[in-house]
Amino acid sequence: MASNSECKCVEFAIVDKEDIFFQVEHEDFELDDFKKETKKCFQKMIKIKNNRFLVVDEEGLKFKERNKEQCKADDCRFNIQVYRNNDIDRPRGSAVILSVTSPCKQTYMVCCEKNGDQKAVSAKPLEQPLPDQIGSSKHEAVFFMELIPGTSQYRFNSSLWCSWYLSFEDGPEAALMKLVLRKVHKDVDENCSMGLTDMLSLWYFC
Repeated sequence: MASNSECKCVEFAIVDKEDIFFQVEHEDFELDDFKKETKKCFQKMIKIKNNRFLVVDEEGLKFKERNKEQCKADDCRFNIQVYRNNDIDRPRGSAVILSVTSPCKQTYMVCCEKNGDQKAVSAKPLEQPLPDQIGSSKHEAVFFMELIPGTSQYRFNSSLWCSWYLSFEDGPEAALMKLVLRKVHKDVDENCSMGLTDMLSLWYFC
C-alpha cells in the first residue's frame, strides 16, 4: 500500500474494460495548496438586503444603497478569482479571493486580520497580481464561497479561521452597514447571506 507521501493529484480516470487509468497532473501541487483557476474569474456585485451593495473607498469596506447608475462604478464591482483546493477536509464551497478597485484606482483584496484579540476584515492594497499558487491550506484573503441550500444566496467562510464568515452590521450612519467577520454557531445566519448580481440583473432589482 502506498504511503501518504506517495499520494499524487489526479485530474480524471479512464475506464478500459477491467482497468482504470489515472492521469497525474501538477505533481508540485500539494493536497492542501490553493492553485489559481486561470479561466475561472468573474465580476459581480455583492448585495444584501434593502438594496445595499458592498463598496470600497479609502476608509475601507461598507455596504451602501446604490441605484442602477451608481452601480456602474468600479468600487462595487468585485473580481471573484476561483482557486482549486484538493483538501477533502475543508468546508464545502469554492475557494475564492475577492478584489475590487477604489475610486482612486487602487485595487484592494478583502482580507481577514486580527486587531488585538478581535478578528476583523479589511481592504488590503494589492500591490502585485494575485498569486498563481498559495502553499498553505489557510490564507488571509481566501474564502470558501458556499451556496446556501434552497436559495440563490451565498456566504463566505474564512479559510484562515474556520466558521468565521463575512457578515454585516449597522454602521455609524443609518444608510451604511459595515462589513465584519462573524463567528457562526448555526447553519443559517441571515447577516451572512449575500447575493451576487451584475448589471443585467439590476433591471429586476431596481
